[in-house]
Amino acid sequence: MTTPTTEVTDHRLVGVGAVDEAGDRFDALRALHRIVKVTEPDLSYWLVLDHDLVRECLQNPAAFSSEVITPLSPDPPFAMIPIQLDPPEHTQWRRLLAQYFSPRTMGLLRPRLEERTVELVAAIRARGECDYVEDFALELPTVVFLELMGLPIDELPTFLAWEAQALAPTDEGVFDPERQIGGIFSVVGYFQAEIARRRESGERGDGLLAAMLGWELDGVPAPDDALVNCCLLLFLAGLDTVAMSLSFAMHHLATHDADRRHVARLAAAGESIDGVVEELLRFYAVPEVGRKVKQDIEIGGQQLRAGDLVVFPLVSANRDEALVAGADALDLTTGQPAPHLAFGAGPHRCLGSHLARIEMSVALAGWHRAIPDYALRPDTTPQAYWGNVHGIFSLPLEKFGS
Repeated sequence: MTTPTTEVTDHRLVGVGAVDEAGDRFDALRALHRIVKVTEPDLSYWLVLDHDLVRECLQNPAAFSSEVITPLSPDPPFAMIPIQLDPPEHTQWRRLLAQYFSPRTMGLLRPRLEERTVELVAAIRARGECDYVEDFALELPTVVFLELMGLPIDELPTFLAWEAQALAPTDEGVFDPERQIGGIFSVVGYFQAEIARRRESGERGDGLLAAMLGWELDGVPAPDDALVNCCLLLFLAGLDTVAMSLSFAMHHLATHDADRRHVARLAAAGESIDGVVEELLRFYAVPEVGRKVKQDIEIGGQQLRAGDLVVFPLVSANRDEALVAGADALDLTTGQPAPHLAFGAGPHRCLGSHLARIEMSVALAGWHRAIPDYALRPDTTPQAYWGNVHGIFSLPLEKFGS
């Protein structure tokens, strides 16, 4: 049975504001409604706000297609693989990739992650201050991406520049489509040239890219343009999500003394901070997942029509008190973090979740062993942006102690 549609016009899919606003902007809506229709000046979409409905929809790819992953691009110029594929095509690619992102395989990266974390933190501590976003959060996952793919580490500055161009808004908080497309096509061009070079030379090299050159789909070699689109996804999906999850986590710890001291104690004692990581991922979940409705369907008392666009803000689902009491607050001390959907659900649940957890754990523990005390630079008020992914422009830290 359908209920009257709740429509809002004051919500914006893209915006800039105080760091807490990135997640808090859903609280009032979620308290009143499970699903709302949003009408902006230039686009309209549904927002699904509670945990159970988000999980239900994401587990139903027949009704909610991944061919569109954001209302900002309702007719995407290309399909990133496999995130913009639906089963059964998606299943083949997911199976190929899964072996390279298993818990065991990702665990093998831990020593290098720890080594790189120590290097970055030592350099930062020696300076006595940093912009955490630029000096650490963006750099660590990008280095991991290059090493995982088997690409030269000296390409780091180039990939960081493309990452900023393709994923982040301008300093004024504007998502410039032409600028972003330019960054995306730079990455596409790089992988096109690199795959062609390896094909022509007969030297596949090392890493995941080398393995991809031998992939087959139904007994036929995977087309190079499809491999390029897969590389693009690995680039886009694996970098800003981890970087911004780390940035929100460190902003919280820099502004909550008791929580910072708790994490520092765990790190100094060599104890696991996995529970801390889960709670930070839950409360500061950064993705807003988009889908396109493929068939008329009733969800949460609302009638959705084929062609409608839907957004699932994972941070809203994770703070839903109907899931667990106290979900609208962060608690790093219970040791029993609430369940969450920070990595999504269904067939498109984040393939890199094991790697993301390891990166978060290694990065936070390594930092707090070396720099247990720090604070925001007092003359700054960090600003967040939101869109497909929530992010922080800059996070100046200082007053390092031991």
